[in-house]
Amino acid sequence: MKLKTIISTIILSVFIFSFSSCTRKNDNTQLVQGFYNALNHSNYIELSEFIGDSIVLIEGNYNMNFSKNDYYKFFQWDSVFSPKYEILEIREIDEKVEIKVSKTCTRIKFLNQKPIISNEIIEIKNRKISKIKTVEMDSDFKLWNIKKNEIVTWIKMNHPQLDGFIHDQTKDGAQNYLKAIALYQEFKK
Repeated sequence: MKLKTIISTIILSVFIFSFSSCTRKNDNTQLVQGFYNALNHSNYIELSEFIGDSIVLIEGNYNMNFSKNDYYKFFQWDSVFSPKYEILEIREIDEKVEIKVSKTCTRIKFLNQKPIISNEIIEIKNRKISKIKTVEMDSDFKLWNIKKNEIVTWIKMNHPQLDGFIHDQTKDGAQNYLKAIALYQEFKK
């Protein structure tokens, strides 16, 4: 009888551990989906619930370390372009979530003329997103640089009051970027 009780306890423990592990994995996947949903709605209050006190964004050799307040400023800049994200694939490995995501916005449409598709690894610590690392990006960087250089040069010559918009990652800088795109597109008609 004792052996049956011990075996039953072990089986029950394994079942509970397996179930809680699956639940945690679902939680991490849902966390990432919630984060991108909040980005799509430009809702920082909701978005801030998904990140810790700091977050690291990595693209190639470019590391951006943000406190929650600094990330808010970056979020404001990005939100001006009305970004839309679509998670194309998602899977969880340990405490990381790997995704393939499509992003489009006014700036990307102008510079890249199609959405950017990227593969990202998202690290989760204490049930918060702590790091998003872009490991691969499908973008036409040659076209991107040509379009960027054309608009920067044209704005400098024709609307010097907007010069510097390309480096100003504030909300005002993003609004100037949109003005620059509109003026340039009007000129090209």
